[in-house]
Amino acid sequence: MENPFGDSDEPSSNRRQYLVLIAASKDNASMAQKLLENLKTHVDERAAPLWIDAKGIGVLLTTELVASEIWQAMFQKAPGQDFGDTRNMLVLELGKDWAARREDKIEHWLASHVGTPLPAPRRTDKRR
Repeated sequence: MENPFGDSDEPSSNRRQYLVLIAASKDNASMAQKLLENLKTHVDERAAPLWIDAKGIGVLLTTELVASEIWQAMFQKAPGQDFGDTRNMLVLELGKDWAARREDKIEHWLASHVGTPLPAPRRTDKRR
């Protein structure tokens, strides 16, 4: 059924949330930056790094694409462009359950894009 009030910012049922992990170092920082640009251009214009550090970049995004299509979109290149060493990357779909540090940036993103995490079940046996 169509929404009579127009488009909603809420993800549709066929939109999924992903975490893209890109290993980066000072030797391949420009390659990692280009991959991030490709994610913003070809996958999700609102994609933004959750963190950037000396070992890599973690990017959260929402899309109707599947992981293999996201992977292909990251590697769209201009003529003569070389991505070099790209062996340490991962595209993960986020599920409905999650845990994060309270009041952290990731907690707010997950709460608004994925929803409330599952509550812990009541257990009679405390052994794990």
